Amino acid sequence: MKTFKLVGLSVIDGEMRRRDIPFIDGLIINKEDGQNRWLVEAYLDDDYEPMFAGLKEQREFQLQVTITNPGNDPANMLVAVRSITKMNGHISVLMEGLMIPRRTHLAEVVLAGLVEKGLQGEALLKEFRQQMDERHSARTHSNRER
Repeated sequence: MKTFKLVGLSVIDGEMRRRDIPFIDGLIINKEDGQNRWLVEAYLDDDYEPMFAGLKEQREFQLQVTITNPGNDPANMLVAVRSITKMNGHISVLMEGLMIPRRTHLAEVVLAGLVEKGLQGEALLKEFRQQMDERHSARTHSNRER
């Protein structure tokens, strides 16, 4: 198994909208089991317990993780919540799942969300550029200060 630092975490809903999840610390582990299975553990404020409890009821959901360096492109995963552990005003969420092949690129996810909002032409291009820049910024540093 190989362990990496988790530096970005987002949940993608059924309509391809991305919700960034601020977290205090996290790890992602490649199980190296020949099936491309990974474990993701995130340490969060307990405000997120209801959200992850709801996600635990789902069979699987889409997650985006950024590994090691905030400048890296997020990797798409299909995961299930395995456990939620309470810890002094915080929670530890353990998820397990598969990396989704890079066919679903970040740009496609962003573009699909903007088209869904009805943006067109110059407004679409401007918002697309802005969201792509935001996703490549080092936003996780401010998330940890929460």
